Amino acid sequence: MNFLKYSLLRFGLMIVVFLLCMWLNVGLILSGVFAILIAFAVSYLAFPKLHVAAGQDMQRWFSKRRKDTPQKKAVAEDTEIEDEYAEQKRREEGIDF
Repeated sequence: MNFLKYSLLRFGLMIVVFLLCMWLNVGLILSGVFAILIAFAVSYLAFPKLHVAAGQDMQRWFSKRRKDTPQKKAVAEDTEIEDEYAEQKRREEGIDF
């Protein structure tokens, strides 16, 4: 939810700056560039807690998606089997770590 709030805030700031620049006859391309840069800077500096919370939301969303993949489960199972085999060989050879 914080990601949505932060995104809407940045988009709103971008629209306001763009319209202000267009009203001042800055030009279409420069208005767009100014809008993007100013919205980024203001939202990053003025709302740091919301920025961090939005980043954490994204991190949770991506980590949740990565955990559920069948490939990750297969890799985890393979790693567990390999570790078990290596531990058994160490015990047989009498090697301690």
